[in-house]
Amino acid sequence: MKIKRETRLRRSMKGFTLTELVVSIPTALIVLLASGMVLVTGHASWDSSWEKTNLQRDASYAMFRISQHIKEGTSAEMEDDGKAIKIYKDTDEMRFFLEQDSNDLKCEIEGRQPETILSGIVEDLQFNVDNNKVGINLMLKKDNLETHLISEAMIRNYGN
Repeated sequence: MKIKRETRLRRSMKGFTLTELVVSIPTALIVLLASGMVLVTGHASWDSSWEKTNLQRDASYAMFRISQHIKEGTSAEMEDDGKAIKIYKDTDEMRFFLEQDSNDLKCEIEGRQPETILSGIVEDLQFNVDNNKVGINLMLKKDNLETHLISEAMIRNYGN
């Protein structure tokens, strides 16, 4: 009878044994650390991808602005060994250039202050004019990321 009573007492006791705690706590810590590492790695990857996307977006925006004005022009002329271009439209004159000391891409319309299109991230800019075709070679660099776009735009009103 005494044996049955002790067995019932042990079964009715609630809680964890020391062995269960020694096994479960380190296992839970390993699971938590692994989850944290996955979250941190995912966040770093997201940040890197976002920075690359922003740099490519900036390059696309600059190419769009330059190409748009080239297409509307009547002629174009290279300056500064291809680092700048002057676009002529009817009576207006516009100039795109790389400001070397600040790595800014600027647009200057005759009689106005230059407008900064991209600030501090232009690594290189090169233009090539061949009759009504203008080649644009733009390289941007920010921190350890780079993007490089090459495009060609045609002067639609060439010679008018």
